[in-house]
Amino acid sequence: MNAPLETGRIAIRPARQSDLEELLEYRLSMLEELFSERAHSPAAGDLTEANRKWLADHLGRDFQAWIADVDGVAAASAGLLWFPHPPGPVNPVGLEAYLLNVYTRPEARHRGLARKLVERAVGEARSAGVRRIWLRASPAGRPLYEELGFGRGDYLQYLPADETGPTD
Repeated sequence: MNAPLETGRIAIRPARQSDLEELLEYRLSMLEELFSERAHSPAAGDLTEANRKWLADHLGRDFQAWIADVDGVAAASAGLLWFPHPPGPVNPVGLEAYLLNVYTRPEARHRGLARKLVERAVGEARSAGVRRIWLRASPAGRPLYEELGFGRGDYLQYLPADETGPTD
């Protein structure tokens, strides 16, 4: 999809098992943009296969994804990982969601696709009763998430000293 998009007709749809290779391509492209030096390491091939297996195992179970088609061609995706959490005052139903794999192909950027996908994912989570949706933002994505109401929370994270930098 390196050619310019023609009309810009956008459709957001749930991802299907037949979209797994597209979802894998987007995830790996996102990881390469965020961690270029690690994406070309000897473990990169293992990372591809591990992600292929993970997507196949989780899509439609505890992972839901959407694809933005432009003129009938897949151009972007976003996903939610659902997980149970003990109920509490902020989240009485206990179900939480982690927004991940938000990626738009470079030639389709600046058309509002990520915004439409995130709004769809947030709407799905809210309709399921989810009150806490969290994510890890890239520097490029942070302004969009902040515009949509995401802000700093009170979670801390532990990373061993030899693992620095952003994680997904």
